[in-house]
Amino acid sequence: MKSDTIRENTLLVLTLAFLLAGSRPALARHEGAACGVPLPEDPFGHTELIDIGQRFLVRNVRISPHPQGVMVVGEIHNDRQGFFNFALFKVQLFHGDCTYLGANNFAIENFELGVTRPFRVIVPHVQRATVATYHIEFLP
Repeated sequence: MKSDTIRENTLLVLTLAFLLAGSRPALARHEGAACGVPLPEDPFGHTELIDIGQRFLVRNVRISPHPQGVMVVGEIHNDRQGFFNFALFKVQLFHGDCTYLGANNFAIENFELGVTRPFRVIVPHVQRATVATYHIEFLP
């Protein structure tokens, strides 16, 4: 009976160690559309609207250093059917070789059809110099 408890605890510890070891984001690679949208050379970001899928568009996306990591700011346009009380998005950042650097979510409240709204999100523990591309997606 005591050996069963030890075996169960050992299995639990090994499972947790495996899960935690697999959660190292710096080792993940993004295989999608060339790792996202390249950062613009213009300090004001992409002035044209960029389709991020599901009828949402972004523009003026800029990434700047922040004490906690990097700050991602821009504008997002709702070209989708309907009104969202709460629309959730995820921004992911990648190195030039498609190595995943970090991500964070942001929300837009009361997001009406045809409206463009600003967004701002901090992606912690990322250095600005390492970011080459970004990917923003709607989280339904």
